[in-house]
Amino acid sequence: MPTNPIVRREILGKLNISRQALSYRAKRIKEKFGPMTTEEAVYVIAHIEGIDLSKYLPISTLDRMRSLVPKEIQPIKMQTRSQGRIKQQQKESYPLTTSSQLKMANDLGCNIYPKLFVLENSIRSLITNHFEPLGVDWWDKYVPPLVKNNVTRTINKEKRFPYRESRGNHPLSYANFSDLCAIILENKIVFQNIIINFEWFKVRMDEIYMARNNLAHCVPLLSDDVVRINLFFRDWSRLLEVAGF
Repeated sequence: MPTNPIVRREILGKLNISRQALSYRAKRIKEKFGPMTTEEAVYVIAHIEGIDLSKYLPISTLDRMRSLVPKEIQPIKMQTRSQGRIKQQQKESYPLTTSSQLKMANDLGCNIYPKLFVLENSIRSLITNHFEPLGVDWWDKYVPPLVKNNVTRTINKEKRFPYRESRGNHPLSYANFSDLCAIILENKIVFQNIIINFEWFKVRMDEIYMARNNLAHCVPLLSDDVVRINLFFRDWSRLLEVAGF
């Protein structure tokens, strides 16, 4: 599989080197850190340089790449640069946009969106963890018809843009937040060792789903929504920890 072109472009721009020089660096990485493909070596370089690969790569590729980097090799710190960019953006203006909207955009991007991203993918991982032992056909057997229809519709829509990279190899990658909730509620017996109160779970998921939609459609979040997201992010983490994850 060829290297993600956006990642390659970021590396070339950041290091100000040619593609040939990048290939040479990738070769050295392979020699230094052990067996890996050239593509993986390029991703290792990007990781070490502090490039946020989570924006471009599926989780499976990220996990593989991170496993290749020795723990003592730490990525270049991004915090100082990020803070500098945020301050610069706050000072800048944008047509038909107020300074308060710019500030909110930075706050949501730095504090709220990462939590929603982690939360939603954590729920996906829980579903996979519980269903995969039940057989490779678990999607056909246990997922509600409405969710299957939603996912099929999304997949078909994606096919209209064949130049875009797919979300993933499994239909679960195409299930949205409310779909994930429906899968769990339809199979309470499978998840009862994790979720003790399913009514609590449904209410919280519905609340977060509405807040998530606001964020996805670039609608300002109310302070109550921010509080709800932070609380459920914390409570869900504790729930999984108590269950031994």
